[in-house]
Amino acid sequence: MAIRSAEFWGALFWLALSAFTVWAGHDLGLGQLRDPGSGFALFWIGCLMIWLSALVLVGALRQPGEPLTMVWHQTRWRKVSTVVALLLAYGLLFETLGFIVCSIIMLLVLMLYIDRVALALAVPLSVLVPVGIWFVITRWLKIQMPTGILTGWLR
Repeated sequence: MAIRSAEFWGALFWLALSAFTVWAGHDLGLGQLRDPGSGFALFWIGCLMIWLSALVLVGALRQPGEPLTMVWHQTRWRKVSTVVALLLAYGLLFETLGFIVCSIIMLLVLMLYIDRVALALAVPLSVLVPVGIWFVITRWLKIQMPTGILTGWLR
């Protein structure tokens, strides 16, 4: 009965991906706690993923959920495809338009079309959040971000 549940198959997928993550982290080298190797974080993140996957797997074996055929039953494909296209455009235009412009456009589309938020809230959030994040990343953390078309204004 549990073999047909979506949680069972999802947990098996994540368990396999977790095992690969642990193997890849170990293969890169763990190092020591004082001097971690390049695979240290990957290894321990994989261990955490294995633990979480095992919890879901045990739950799916104890009480089977909905069948695998019902997973995509009420999916709103138009919104899913819009988000995928939006993320693809974000990645392609990131360096050209810059972090701030791409993020403002993405947040506006997400808040006005995907998950409707009032215009009076969507516009300030879509502008202030990317600008605030850009400020923290570039000024405080000293990490370079693409400025794109705002190059002259953000120096």
